[in-house]
Amino acid sequence: MPLARFLKNKRTCAALTQLEVGQRLGFHKSQFVSSMERGTSRPPIQVLKKMCEIYQIPETEMRKAYVHNAVVKAEARACDDWDNEDH
Repeated sequence: MPLARFLKNKRTCAALTQLEVGQRLGFHKSQFVSSMERGTSRPPIQVLKKMCEIYQIPETEMRKAYVHNAVVKAEARACDDWDNEDH
C-alpha cells in the first residue's frame, strides 16, 4: 500500500479529520496532511513518528509502510533509468 493511502487509512481509522491531525502536528490548516495523503509531499520521519502517537499505532507499522514506499519508488526510478538509457 502506498504511504499516502496508508496515512489516510490510519487517520480515518482514528476518526480524525485532516485539520485535527494538522493541528496536533502544530499546523493551523489541513493542507500539510492533505499533501501527505495525496502523495504530493514527502513527510519528514519526525512527523511520521508523531503521527504514530496521534493514530495510536506502533512505530514499527509506520516504519514498514515508509520503507516499503521507499523501495517501490527506488525500483520504479531504477527501471525508468534502465529503460531510458541510450544503448
